[in-house]
Amino acid sequence: MIHIDLNVVDRDLSFDEVLTPAQLTKSDVISQDIKHRLLESGLPFLLIGQRNINSIKMVLTEVELIVEQDDRLVPGTIQVFYGIDKSIKVLAQTKDYGQEAGN
Repeated sequence: MIHIDLNVVDRDLSFDEVLTPAQLTKSDVISQDIKHRLLESGLPFLLIGQRNINSIKMVLTEVELIVEQDDRLVPGTIQVFYGIDKSIKVLAQTKDYGQEAGN
């Protein structure tokens, strides 16, 4: 299967040097889809100002469950990390492209 999509940055299309909409391919498409799915779920926003480690862990578990629903990923390979800078990083193995990282 070929994965191609338009690159969306800050809720707007990204354009290349000649003002053609930029495209994503392969695992970058999967990463973008997962990022949008997480933003639509509202889960990342629950972490704003959160200091309770148990609440953070619950949200990260929910993030992992949402990511696990993507059938383009190998089940059981999803890892979710919460950075010191309050960022969420997801690592997973894709069925078609191997080990990939997404933010």
